[in-house]
Amino acid sequence: MGKEYELTGGVMTVGRVATAQIVLADSFASRQHAEIYFVDNGYQIRDLGSKNGVYVRGERLGADERVWLNDGDELQFASTRFRFHDPSATVTAPALMAVREPGLRVEEATRQVFVDGVALDPPLSVKQFDLLWYLYANRGRAVSKDEIALNVWSESEGDTYDANIDRMVSRVRSRIEPGENEEARFITTIRGYGYQMLAE
Repeated sequence: MGKEYELTGGVMTVGRVATAQIVLADSFASRQHAEIYFVDNGYQIRDLGSKNGVYVRGERLGADERVWLNDGDELQFASTRFRFHDPSATVTAPALMAVREPGLRVEEATRQVFVDGVALDPPLSVKQFDLLWYLYANRGRAVSKDEIALNVWSESEGDTYDANIDRMVSRVRSRIEPGENEEARFITTIRGYGYQMLAE
């Protein structure tokens, strides 16, 4: 967080390879992930067919798609995020600055969990991730224990004790909400019903 890359004219490559102008220390990034172009006094970005994508303003770019960058835009290469600063809007040179993302992010494709921009290490177990992903995919909505049992323990056709669900939720909470704070940050209990992932 806080590392800044000054952008220059021409084409700058972004990726995991050491020869890139912007090197990503990110195992989920491609060796040659993206390119940033200086065009008509502005900047464009293009995904070079990366496996885990390039996101601009929260939208994933299509293959070979180019988009213009605006001051303050958030860019994401795999699991690494930057903020673009436009020289026409500031007194400094154009730059990308690495930023730490607040909150919880769960990626189904890579089965990674990020808390405030930091990946959980070691990762969650298979069933813990399945539970967290189901709550995350339904965040903002109260989910009953019966629904959790049917979708997370589908192999047992929902025949799962409430105590098993409660224990699994407790284990997941201990990983994503460490500390003694009694107020739930991500997962709240709906007494007599189930759980709800809070929408941040």
